[in-house]
Amino acid sequence: MKRFSGKSLVVLVLLTAVLLSGCQPGADATPAAESSGIVIVIPEDPPSFNPIVADTGYDSLVMELVMLGLSDIDANGTVFPELAAELPTVENGGVVVDEDTGSMTVTWKMREDVQWADGTPVTADDVIFTYESIVDPEMGGWIPGIDYIDSVEKTGDYSFTINYASIYTGYLTQFGGEQVVIWPAHYCDASQGFAAWDCGRQPLSNGPYVLTEWVNGDHMTFTKNEKYFEEGKPSIEKITVRIIPDTSVRKTMLINGDADLNMWATEPMIAELEGEPNVKVSQSPENRWVVRVFFNLAANGTTDPVATPHPILSDLRVRQAIRAAIDVDTISKEFFLGYAKPAWTEFIREPYVCDIPRPEFDPEAAAALLDEAGWKDTDGDGVRECRGCETAEEGYVMEMDFHTYAEFGEPLELTQQYIAEQLGKLGMKLNLKVVEGSILWAASTDGGIEQSGNFDIDIWDDGYAGVDPTDFIYQYYAVASAEPDFGYNFMRWSNDEFEELLGGVYTLDETQRKQDFCKMAAILEEELPILPLFTAVNADAHSARLQNVQSSANDLVTWNAADWTLK
Repeated sequence: MKRFSGKSLVVLVLLTAVLLSGCQPGADATPAAESSGIVIVIPEDPPSFNPIVADTGYDSLVMELVMLGLSDIDANGTVFPELAAELPTVENGGVVVDEDTGSMTVTWKMREDVQWADGTPVTADDVIFTYESIVDPEMGGWIPGIDYIDSVEKTGDYSFTINYASIYTGYLTQFGGEQVVIWPAHYCDASQGFAAWDCGRQPLSNGPYVLTEWVNGDHMTFTKNEKYFEEGKPSIEKITVRIIPDTSVRKTMLINGDADLNMWATEPMIAELEGEPNVKVSQSPENRWVVRVFFNLAANGTTDPVATPHPILSDLRVRQAIRAAIDVDTISKEFFLGYAKPAWTEFIREPYVCDIPRPEFDPEAAAALLDEAGWKDTDGDGVRECRGCETAEEGYVMEMDFHTYAEFGEPLELTQQYIAEQLGKLGMKLNLKVVEGSILWAASTDGGIEQSGNFDIDIWDDGYAGVDPTDFIYQYYAVASAEPDFGYNFMRWSNDEFEELLGGVYTLDETQRKQDFCKMAAILEEELPILPLFTAVNADAHSARLQNVQSSANDLVTWNAADWTLK
């Protein structure tokens, strides 16, 4: 998930069917805030209550109001049980590893006091139904680690065992966390398909709230679930989610008391809200969103860096020069108002923090690297050409396209422009392109720019939820993820030693995992397939009367909506 937009490489073709499915009719008038309720403002309708389908963030936001997973993660990175009675571990016997085969079994015990909103108990049957719907070869979907599972077996009405072919470290949140919930077997129609079924738009709740109305493009109304299992919760009777596309209008509503929560508050908005007596900003304990520069190591328009290496970027010295020429501190101060924090490695969050020295901003060294690589401006036009370089024809001009996505807004576009100016001073000409995220990240079959290899360099933000970066790293750096539409290795990068280490971090030995992650960090530092630059703020703005809001890098802000109270 990227902020302000969504992508799906697995089921994009089903989105239209989901969006066109029925909505509940409602009144023409948009509900106003009440003393017993709150108003959340977002820029667009969620595509559904199933974030696995489109991953826009707005789907996860409303999902957390009505649906539960086996577990979730708090803002400090602690996994806690939701539908589970306890978290299975090696110590309590819930996790058993077969040392001979390397396989793993995980036995879950569920709470017996959770009901769906129609009074039907939530049981192991619902878990197995959800699993079977996801793995359906024709109409299913994909979640991280699903390929590691051999089978799921019911062992009781409220217990089941997941049989893994090998160790899967993310087992605690595989059926929970930010995106995955348990769906009701008696209510959802499996024949409609996991991504398109009606219950994705008209969910049957087992969470703190129930969807009672959805007027597309206007509002959604949620009322307190009287059958929610936590006694006395939620204390807020009603939540109205209003669709307000304009950022300035959402901000004004918050200041004027017409809204209580605006998710994903940007750096400019935080600065503008400073000093407002009726507004507070909650920042997550750790930043999640890392702004990165992505290099295409294959020639623009191709996806094979061996057969068609990029004439400029396939030389490591060029990538090193680009990093040395980017002034991250100025970007943070000028465009992100001091909120951006430098980040130069993927491993910046506990418990996997690696000691990789921060690179220096050194334009002179950058120029020297380009000279060494055989890129020189011999005709005095300000743009370098290949003069003895190893990756392009003699005279090839150092000119490339530089993409970003529109939805992030002005700070990222200004960053793109500033980087282009800095590299332009070195003799590298970048043609700026700003496109919709849906075009940048779409599947190759839908004309996706990155998946098709139709770019040179681009810049955008992403990050992993939770406490385990394994699946995130796999999706971006594994060899298998370099195949179009099989992952996010848009760079088409590969490294044998890295690949071997990546396979090794799927272990329950935490000491070994930390060591291997940091070896991987050293390889990424040496080869620079991606340039992590800085983290953007992860924050949500809310009214002063709304209590217990906690922004989280591990989930959307509604992760603890059942605990919210009104002052």
